[in-house]
Amino acid sequence: MTRYSHLTPAVAQALELPKSERITFCQTDRWIGYTRATQILDQLDQLLTYPRSLRMPNLLVVGRSGNGKSSIIEHFTNRHPVLMTESGSPIAQILRIEMPETPDETELWSTLLWALAISHREKDPASIKKRQAKSVLQYANVRLLVIDEFNNLTNAGKAAGDLLAAIKGLSNELKISIVAAGTQAAINALNSDPQMKSRFEPTALDRWKLNSEYLRFLASYEQLLPLAEPSQLASRELAPKLYGMAGDTIGGTVKLLKAASAHAINTGVERITAPVLDDLGWTRLGDWDAVARVV
Repeated sequence: MTRYSHLTPAVAQALELPKSERITFCQTDRWIGYTRATQILDQLDQLLTYPRSLRMPNLLVVGRSGNGKSSIIEHFTNRHPVLMTESGSPIAQILRIEMPETPDETELWSTLLWALAISHREKDPASIKKRQAKSVLQYANVRLLVIDEFNNLTNAGKAAGDLLAAIKGLSNELKISIVAAGTQAAINALNSDPQMKSRFEPTALDRWKLNSEYLRFLASYEQLLPLAEPSQLASRELAPKLYGMAGDTIGGTVKLLKAASAHAINTGVERITAPVLDDLGWTRLGDWDAVARVV
């Protein structure tokens, strides 16, 4: 395997797979603990071990769409799976939900109940669902409620105040911390309740730059792509091209690398090169308006 020193041992073994399976391997999500992600994970771990108190600390993770918020949240929740005590009682330290697209209080409680695998009557009033949700959250020993797509709260209109009050009440009554994740609109969603907003510590996922952190990310990601030849993604030739094509979000870069590695396998090139990237006919998110103008 020394020939494939540009790959991790497990990925080098994947070179023996058929083309179709190698492409699937390339398209599977991978975790790379870059600096900002690791810092946010540390903040989340601190919340999880915070002693129950009258005023629990909360965290707001804000970033552009496609910049890794949901990946960090998913990695964090996967590190803390549901456990069972000797008596058979569940310990689900973390519950993750998504704020409904058009939320109201009754929809929020239904979302919580479904996440807890509790069947219920959708048409029941919010008060009944709330009692059910609180009871199960206590039984499961949930310590941290993670609400992804928190920016959807801006779609709630006048109901936004009731939703924030419900979330605040849940945190107060059960003494659990809230982690909200979303785009910049998530900040606007909290503006309607200054008291609630004061309980959140905001933390941002900055836009990526063509710097040493980006180069380290490319070098790490290359080790996870089952290509027989080294691509040198962090080189002077490829790194600026990748950044220019993918834009300043981690999601854009990952999407581009998945497509490029699949093309490299299909064509037999076995590495990502400038011509391979040119062959993709790539349109990054910021260029969609230009595409719309020519059709």
